[in-house]
Amino acid sequence: MTSLPAALRPIRRTRASRGARALAVAATGLALAATLSACSDDDGADGGGAPANDVLGEAKTHLDETSGVRLTLATDGTADGDFLKSATGVITDAPAFEGSVDARFMGFDASGIKIVSVDGDLYVDIPVTGWSKQNPEDFCAPDPATLLDPETGVSGVLGAATDLEKGESRRGGANNDEILTDYSATVPGEAITNILPCAPGDSFDAVFSIDDEGYLRTAKLTGEFFGDDDITYTIDVEEYDVSQEISAP
Repeated sequence: MTSLPAALRPIRRTRASRGARALAVAATGLALAATLSACSDDDGADGGGAPANDVLGEAKTHLDETSGVRLTLATDGTADGDFLKSATGVITDAPAFEGSVDARFMGFDASGIKIVSVDGDLYVDIPVTGWSKQNPEDFCAPDPATLLDPETGVSGVLGAATDLEKGESRRGGANNDEILTDYSATVPGEAITNILPCAPGDSFDAVFSIDDEGYLRTAKLTGEFFGDDDITYTIDVEEYDVSQEISAP
């Protein structure tokens, strides 16, 4: 039988050649996996998204640059003695605040008490007696006008956050039409006492919900605010770029 020319003979793959090819494929796969991993983890990015520090930094910038916000600060927890249950209203970059609070003061529960803070003075519309200047620390509460301060307000809490970890994205908002991503973090007590001055805790757990445009929508802060038991205060930023003239009553 006539032999085929060498160029036309079928190639017989030896075990050695098959093994070499398998090793090459495996090496290529490992290299590709390493490349993809490096791309997703560069600068602390999660799953290909922006690094958590950058996300909170952008949220802080939005707070620092807004003309004003409409927000609510509230807790479902309780404490012995006087404490702030909730505050809702408008804060402007004047700085100034106009809104209302629910609190326990001197052993009595008070709801819907009107508050105005302007030019560094806090005015409270006390039932029966009317408007008068008050010291917010008597309520274990902040001067609400300072909550927009870049260093000592809510923005300062964002800036002080450490141990950031990105969570899952989900739908939320008033009409369930926002895409929100949660970022868990640890916040030192010094940053918390700027917004809630009676808090004795050394550190607090935080969850920041950021929308897909980089705005902080909710901050949940958990820790020792009044005693040994942990409670949670929730800050909901309902509206940005609010403009409102606020004057003393």
